[in-house]
Amino acid sequence: MIIKTKPKVSVIIPLYNQKQFVGQAIESILNQSYENIEIIVVNDGSTDNPFSVLEKYKDNIILINQENKGLAGARNTGIKNSSGEYLQLLDADDFLHEDKIKLQLEFLKNHNAIISYCEAIQYDNDSKKIYPNYIGKVEDMFSSIYNIWEKSPLPSHSLLIKREVFDRFGLFDEQLKASEDTYFFSKLAAKGIDFKYYPFYGCFRRLHKYQMTKNNLKMIEYLIKYYKKLNEYLGDNFFLNKYGYTGFQMMCANLTYLYRFSIYANVKRKELRSIKRLLKKNRIKFESMPIPLNYKRFKLKRFILSAYLRRLLKKTFTAKIMKTLETMKNS
Repeated sequence: MIIKTKPKVSVIIPLYNQKQFVGQAIESILNQSYENIEIIVVNDGSTDNPFSVLEKYKDNIILINQENKGLAGARNTGIKNSSGEYLQLLDADDFLHEDKIKLQLEFLKNHNAIISYCEAIQYDNDSKKIYPNYIGKVEDMFSSIYNIWEKSPLPSHSLLIKREVFDRFGLFDEQLKASEDTYFFSKLAAKGIDFKYYPFYGCFRRLHKYQMTKNNLKMIEYLIKYYKKLNEYLGDNFFLNKYGYTGFQMMCANLTYLYRFSIYANVKRKELRSIKRLLKKNRIKFESMPIPLNYKRFKLKRFILSAYLRRLLKKTFTAKIMKTLETMKNS
């Protein structure tokens, strides 16, 4: 009689100064309905003494301590030291639905796929409110990842990945201190790897004040490095055949859109000036093309001006609401 064993799933949790959250991340794995799981926590040189939290889980996790290498380096260490046939990435400040691994693994096997993604729920750490953000099936995965005016469906923990993917395409690029997962998944999508969509809210992305994404200038700096590196990797022919523009033109259009969004999102003027200097230093030209659809009708000056107008209207509208609420409170 042949006994079929359940394939092992390795969960990789990079940890850097997130001890207030890592317990919930680990608990969400221990509570999984799927059983054959190993948990690898890579302490990437944390300075907040996470061992006071990790001690509780010493019998349930494989703990690896290393000097700080960044997120890519911590993930790579975890992958190298894992033994699972499938890999689940999980940042220390996020967590999973209890059936995520079981159901998504069944989905992968039923579709003979090597990578799939599910829906993610935004979780506000202060208010404890959740915000489902439906993405749905993505037809052009590369465009969805590369072009920031499109919704990207790929927080890393929404994925379940067969080890074969890393065997074929290598590990995360440790030269990138952010956007390393975006770079890796962009390469997969460009090579035609099929990201199978699993229609299930399987993971939670925590929103909190300590996130690196709160630093707009730093994130744009990392994004520029990502675009330059990927453009060099793929070459202009890839972009000309796909979009009719060079990689540099596509990068400029994306960063023009991001600058406009930064204005609308009420980023402080001092930081906007710093962002503009950063773009100028990297010879990024402000271009309104090939930004798609409703943005095409704007000339570049109108494109930027409209962002300031929307910013003003948003600020005025918010002030009116606050004044109304204060009046109601005092009446």
